[in-house]
Amino acid sequence: MKLKKILALALIILSLLLYTTTIIAYEDVDKVNLLIIHSYHQGFSWTDKIDNGLKEYLAEDSREIDIHTEYLDTKLVADEKHLNNIYNLFKYKFKNSNFDLILASDDNALKFLFKYKKKLFPNVPVVFCGINNFSIEKLKKQDMYTGLIENIDILSTIKVALKLHPDFKNIIGVFDNTTTGKYNKQLFKKSITFLSNDINVLIYSIDGMDDLEDISDSFPEKSIMFLGSTMLKDRSGNLIPNQRVITLLTQDVDLPIYSFWDFFLGYGIVGGKLSSGYYQGKSAAEMSLEVIDGKRPEIKESSNIFMFDYKQLKKLGISLNNLPEDSVVINKPFSFYTEYKTLVWLTVSWIIIMGLIIFILIVNIIKRKSVEIKLKDSESKYRILFKNNGAATCIVDKDRTISLVNKELENLTGYSKEEIETKMSWEDFIYDQESLDKILEQHYQKREENNSSPYKYEINIVDKEGKIKTVLLQSKLIPGTERSIVSLLDITKRKAAEEKIKYINYHDDLTGLYNRKFYEEELKRLDTQRKMPLSIIIGDANGLKLTNDIFGHEMGDQLLQEMARLLKKSAREEDIISRWGGDEFGIILPNTDREDVARIIKRIKDNLANSDFGPIKPHIALGSATKFKVSQDREEIFSQAEDRMYKDKSNSKDSLDSPLLKSLLEELENENYEIEGHRDRTIRLSRQIGEKLDLTDREIERLTLLAKYHDVGKLAIKKEIINKDSPLEQKELEEFKQHPEIGYNIAKSFQALRIIADDILYHHENWDGSGYPEGLDGEDIPLLSRIMHVVDTYDALTHREYYILSNNKTYYGPLSQVEALEIIEDNASKIFDSKIVTILFEVVKS
Repeated sequence: MKLKKILALALIILSLLLYTTTIIAYEDVDKVNLLIIHSYHQGFSWTDKIDNGLKEYLAEDSREIDIHTEYLDTKLVADEKHLNNIYNLFKYKFKNSNFDLILASDDNALKFLFKYKKKLFPNVPVVFCGINNFSIEKLKKQDMYTGLIENIDILSTIKVALKLHPDFKNIIGVFDNTTTGKYNKQLFKKSITFLSNDINVLIYSIDGMDDLEDISDSFPEKSIMFLGSTMLKDRSGNLIPNQRVITLLTQDVDLPIYSFWDFFLGYGIVGGKLSSGYYQGKSAAEMSLEVIDGKRPEIKESSNIFMFDYKQLKKLGISLNNLPEDSVVINKPFSFYTEYKTLVWLTVSWIIIMGLIIFILIVNIIKRKSVEIKLKDSESKYRILFKNNGAATCIVDKDRTISLVNKELENLTGYSKEEIETKMSWEDFIYDQESLDKILEQHYQKREENNSSPYKYEINIVDKEGKIKTVLLQSKLIPGTERSIVSLLDITKRKAAEEKIKYINYHDDLTGLYNRKFYEEELKRLDTQRKMPLSIIIGDANGLKLTNDIFGHEMGDQLLQEMARLLKKSAREEDIISRWGGDEFGIILPNTDREDVARIIKRIKDNLANSDFGPIKPHIALGSATKFKVSQDREEIFSQAEDRMYKDKSNSKDSLDSPLLKSLLEELENENYEIEGHRDRTIRLSRQIGEKLDLTDREIERLTLLAKYHDVGKLAIKKEIINKDSPLEQKELEEFKQHPEIGYNIAKSFQALRIIADDILYHHENWDGSGYPEGLDGEDIPLLSRIMHVVDTYDALTHREYYILSNNKTYYGPLSQVEALEIIEDNASKIFDSKIVTILFEVVKS
């Protein structure tokens, strides 16, 4: 009896050990080479905090990351000679280095890279942080650059200081005379304009601590100081470390001091909404890993954080409850519960869970003990266990006939107990013959070896209704018998979820094409001599931005889906087509030479040209390259294809022969946005009026272009409004009046049409200022717009069933020439330029 108790206790301990064991699998990770370039020197607090944030975040990544750090030391010297010397040093030092990415902190490092990166590190992406004197718009124009713009939050710091010191009505701003100090002073001046008039503001510009000592006696009582200087000097002209500045400052000034950078925190300032070098470093490191993973993070502003010093708060009698939500407070007294709250609750929860498990195990042991007393033999024990274990279970005889089943197996298979027992074999449920053969082979082997250990299979079975289910099958010989106990766990939903996750991981959600991750993995996998020649095609969708801006993102998504459909239609079954994100596509073509690639590209372009999609036809700029040997560099092949794609894009982008322009013109004609022949008549009449006005040849050509495209904005207006043969409702009229502005935006998108963008915008303006969209009047309306207004109205009156003039008066037609001219003459000097009306009469009557 004692032996049984010892064995039972040993089994419990072993179960607990197995339950709490974690197996860690080490996987090979890729090696990443990073170069960090800091503007300032090691030991400068701001730079050190950025460096700590960068390296702490990178250290958490599973990949092997090799980091090389350089300091430009521009606090000491920052002239061109110094930077040129660094360039020569880097050129020699890194001549054999290949970096995957460069991290740059602060302005001088970024300026250095702008000047020298193309020579030192071509094609290496850059992530920056701590940047002050660059606009986001300027930085977005730099290829392969992204990162964080540092914007100190002066207004939020002032507001929280006034909230924490409600009786204080004086604020003092102290700044140095450096470029950054002057810039920060301007930000401070801008911020105080948002304050109430009862706040008194004093602003000082100083060079050193001596200046501060001279002015400190004049500070009024109940003042709050805001330190916006990071470059103060001592009597010898040497820079004072920032932490030392605060120490000296608190000796001379008995005021609450706030600032805008975290390197002052802990040395005497109360706090503020601080720009944190550490958190900027972490954010920049996060963006760097995204870039390395093939993503394209947008340039963004750094997030500042409310941070305070507990010692200063206590000294000033400020309660933590008055601080903004989610504030960071340093130097708080240690509290084990506060510091390790999560750990405490996890530990308590773990103890409770383990207690419950132990209790359940004890209860289970007691129940099992009670059952064991009642069991007469081994087989009876298995009968009770398999009926109550919660899994679909059956007992199988030596001849593979099922002799006993539980309720769960009936539910799983759809067959009743009476239909299965002694009448069916367990392999009757197996869907796959190959799996069945494998199971039988191992099953008989275990019988011959008298091996009673369980074995598992993942197989497909078929239920009574013919549904295929995936199950985890486990079989174990019953000791002392020739029977087996078989359990089946339904994992159909889990397998479906796994397949769905696998699909999501490798496919673009919008188009259903493979994504860039799959593309790159397949390109690497197929880079074998057996797949040579290996070709790639790179595509860049034209007109996507135009479609999104003018017709909406839903239409843009439909355009991408149409392009994906046509690419699949044009490629072969073995080709791998992917969308990388945005407007970029890629195709891998194994065992494909240049001639075959050319044929496929032609097929793509033919299918694109024949697409019925509108209003903008799909068009993709394409470039290709072919690899004939495994030794050829994949990146070089990729660059060749990319260069050819950009060449194809530039050849068709900015001319009147642009496929996009042609598609817009075809859409205007095919969809009957105006009565038949409207364009040709307006061109002819416009040219005749232009010649009468002695316009130059160039102006007449521009007028002709305007006559051809003046209605291009109507492509974005609902067709039922454009083609309506009865007066428009007010809501419809308001939508219709948007077409000049839409046409203006479309024209601005094409180099060849920019010359007439303003003319399109104003061709519905009236002479008396009652027109739209801006209400221009008289000669403020461009001449070509005035001509087109007259010509467009005359043609509509003589050919449309009805027409609404800008004064909202409706005319039903078509009218005769005499009737139309009479209406136009009545509106001369009101809606139309009378001079152009006179010339219209001459042209029409001649």
